[in-house]
Amino acid sequence: MQGGVRKRGKTWSYYFYIGIVDGKKKYKEKGGFRLKSEAQEALREAMTEFENGGFIKPKGITFMQFSMEWLENYVKPLRKVSTYNRYRELINKYLNDIGNMNIGDIQSYHLEELLLKNKNNISGSTLQGIYTIINTIMNRALHLKLIKDNPCKYVERPKRDKFTPDTLEIEEIEQLFDVLDQNNNYDYMFFIALKVALELGLRRGELGGLEWSDIDFKENLITVNNNLIYSNGHVLMSTPKTEESNRTIYVSDQILNILRELKEKQEENKNKYGKFYVLNTFDDKDYDLVMAWQNGKYIHPMYYLDKLKKVLKKAGINKDIRFHDLRHTNATLLISQGIDFKTVQNRLGHKDINTTLNIYSHVNKEMQKKATDKLSKILNK
Repeated sequence: MQGGVRKRGKTWSYYFYIGIVDGKKKYKEKGGFRLKSEAQEALREAMTEFENGGFIKPKGITFMQFSMEWLENYVKPLRKVSTYNRYRELINKYLNDIGNMNIGDIQSYHLEELLLKNKNNISGSTLQGIYTIINTIMNRALHLKLIKDNPCKYVERPKRDKFTPDTLEIEEIEQLFDVLDQNNNYDYMFFIALKVALELGLRRGELGGLEWSDIDFKENLITVNNNLIYSNGHVLMSTPKTEESNRTIYVSDQILNILRELKEKQEENKNKYGKFYVLNTFDDKDYDLVMAWQNGKYIHPMYYLDKLKKVLKKAGINKDIRFHDLRHTNATLLISQGIDFKTVQNRLGHKDINTTLNIYSHVNKEMQKKATDKLSKILNK
């Protein structure tokens, strides 16, 4: 560890390097020692304390300053841009109450007040996200020995709201398809989006990022490699949500026939538009997208949300269904047909099977009822 002593006027002081904070090198310095030997002895003691878990209370380093440094230096280079934007939004929107405080002055009761203030205004999921961000930032500060302890240790972690997905019934799915006019290009592309999302359970971004090279027409397989997202006002091409989201799914002949027809139409459009046909390029890489308009341009991720609302209204379905709920509908239908949870987990790309079990526990109860009824009939013949 770098350090030393020096004379300032008539007294001696010591200093040593403690790390990078807010993008700048920080040093601990203390003066007022009468003799050089006193400063050297104090330096040894201070450095030993620091190396063995002591901390140096930072001067003028606010929680917000440290949070921005953490975002830029640790989140931005390592996490997805959507994650970075989400964290930044949460910090700027909800953490102002502690933002101007010295990071070393923040105590557990400050965090309790902050969480209680927002408890009735936001979802349990968002509240838990706020806690998680603060906890991660404080752990980073603790690692740099800028704080004695992480105050989050003494604050109860907020619980997520119990989530039961809203899904479509078979009859309602048929109603959606009935109101779509396939002679209209907007309806035609949404018809394909519905078909693929309902059969494969793809996320909106996975659908939007699908390329023709991801489809194996011979083996009836579709591989998820991309994620077209809308974040902070920009459309970006990213990788799927998790490592497990990079997956290969078996697809029906019906879907492949629909996609073959779409590919033929795209080839016709390429000839029709010629040099005006749009090439979709993200980060200097070209993407041959399946879901594209007649001129070749990608379909904006927000289109699927807006279009679904209109189609639901037109079909007379009074449900608050999001496009993501088509994915939940896919899983619910699979489970209700007796498909095991492990297969559903793999198809959806869930990292942990508990995620699958927790989300679709309502379907599992119905399956257990059917199993009990069947077993009862056998045992009570």
